[in-house]
Amino acid sequence: MAEKESFITKLEKGRAEFAYRCVEEAKQTFQGESKKQKEYKSYVKKIPSMVLSNGLGQTLAFVKAKSKKENAYDLIYKQLTEYMKSNHTTRISMQQSEADLVKWVISCNSQDYRYITQEILAFLQWLKRFAEGLIEEEE
Repeated sequence: MAEKESFITKLEKGRAEFAYRCVEEAKQTFQGESKKQKEYKSYVKKIPSMVLSNGLGQTLAFVKAKSKKENAYDLIYKQLTEYMKSNHTTRISMQQSEADLVKWVISCNSQDYRYITQEILAFLQWLKRFAEGLIEEEE
C-alpha cells in the first residue's frame, strides 16, 4: 500500500512540477502583455469543462483551430503535447516521433483514448490551479 501511495504521490508531484513550469513559461512568454496572460488563464480554466462536455478530440481540434502564432491557444496546445510526450504521464504517453497531438489522440483505440483523457484532465487541474495562483489579475 505504501508503495502505491508513493507512486501516486510521485505522479502528482511530476504533474504539478510540469504544470508549474508551463505557467511560468506562459508568464515569461507573455511578459508585459497582461491581455494574453489573462487569456491564457481563462482558456486553461475553460478547457477541462470543454473536454468533459465535448470530448478530448473535439476540444483539441478546437484548441488547434484557434492556435495562431504565439497566442495563448498555441502555447496551451504545445504544452499539452510536451506533457503527453514527457515521462510524467501514467499509463500512456505520446511517442517522441509523433508530431501532432490531436492526430495521435484520434488514432488511438477507445481504451487509450480514455486513459489520455484522464491524464490530460489531471494535468489541466494542476495547470488551472497554478494559473489562478501565479497569473495576477489587473484591477
